[in-house]
Amino acid sequence: MKLSTREDIDAPLNEAFVAVSDFDYLERQILRRGIQVVRTDTLDAPDVGMAWRADVTMRSQVYDVHCKLADWTPPGMALLTAESGALSCELEVNLSALSLNTTRLRAAMTVRAHAFRERMLLQSLQLAKARISRQFEEIVRGYAHDAGRRAAAA
Repeated sequence: MKLSTREDIDAPLNEAFVAVSDFDYLERQILRRGIQVVRTDTLDAPDVGMAWRADVTMRSQVYDVHCKLADWTPPGMALLTAESGALSCELEVNLSALSLNTTRLRAAMTVRAHAFRERMLLQSLQLAKARISRQFEEIVRGYAHDAGRRAAAA
């Protein structure tokens, strides 16, 4: 299943990238939503190899999710991968300058299933794709707006 959206951020490219890639802030936001997340790497700054482990509950099932930063190309691109059993997910975030003070954020998420049970889960999610797509767009819109606010304050 593929989801994608784009949003504009009212901040220059470099400042928008710093705000979008503030992983400490993102961890705190995830914790506030009740998801237990733990950083599992020893890197001091964002770079390929950053990794997290999280326990996510979806449809009364708890998934042990392992997430890592697979690609990191400042100030334009980040690729996060996540795996839980036979489910895998890639989240690609691209930033491009539209003008001196406006940056476009493109987010694309691909979820794949590698076993029968996970394929059935993904199939049931596919039936609600319109709703899930709207939720994804709202999440990205909120994060982009928040990143623009934090970039302006910096």
